[in-house]
Amino acid sequence: MTRDWDVTRKTIGSLSMWLGTGALFAPRAMTAVLGVREQAAQGDVALPLLVRLIAARNIAMGAALLVTPAPQARRTTEVTLLLTLLDAAAVLVARRGRDVADRSAGLSLVVLSLAAAGAVRWHRR
Repeated sequence: MTRDWDVTRKTIGSLSMWLGTGALFAPRAMTAVLGVREQAAQGDVALPLLVRLIAARNIAMGAALLVTPAPQARRTTEVTLLLTLLDAAAVLVARRGRDVADRSAGLSLVVLSLAAAGAVRWHRR
């Protein structure tokens, strides 16, 4: 169980840091990859700041997961999964306003499902 937990912790931490770093240095490119309409992304002056704030949060959470020993990282992992779930739900809400592409909604449903499954799995242990 400890090895399984350690692999999950390191995977989530690394992924959070890589995605956060990409979004920190190229916020508009990240929104394009995620399927935000170009008109919505280019016209919004606050969007890069918001993306960078989320990126900083992802980097911080990823770093916390990577440096905290496995037994103590459980709460951090749960919080990371919860924030991922909320991010995915936000994309789905934006989809209702037609500001994001279908692929973003599909990706968000996958992320939402994986985060929910991960949270349930680790909560049961």
